[in-house]
Amino acid sequence: MRAHEWERLKDVRLRALKSDPSAYGSTYEGDLARPDEWWMTGAAGSEEGDTRRNFVVGDGEQGLGLALVRADDDSPGDAVINAMWVAPEIRGQGFSRELCEACIAWAAEHGFPAINLSAKVVNATAIAAYTAAGFEPSHVVDDELILRRALG
Repeated sequence: MRAHEWERLKDVRLRALKSDPSAYGSTYEGDLARPDEWWMTGAAGSEEGDTRRNFVVGDGEQGLGLALVRADDDSPGDAVINAMWVAPEIRGQGFSRELCEACIAWAAEHGFPAINLSAKVVNATAIAAYTAAGFEPSHVVDDELILRRALG
């Protein structure tokens, strides 16, 4: 994700929130109300790539999948993948793995020893995709399964 692609970031994030609202901590309405500057800052931070990176898969200009990788506030020293989403029409075609691998490569390049992510415990499809990408179940927090993959 590059700075000039901020509208694409906004579009794919809003699609994710509309498509699968129960999978996220924020809401479609809340993110829709964010000013353009918020999206611009996020895309610019992704392009810099020092502290985080957004990855998008898609068809031309339309984003059909999204993932954010950054330092994990809940597990200091590790990286975390947040906001993972793949559009329903392309699920099952390997795009979640592609997004995971891009995030893993970024985390390894930045010296993180491990990378974490979470999925709702009832989301067997997501959990299967993450375990296929090399993540192992670690623990449960509320209604989310935390998965971890060692790097290196």
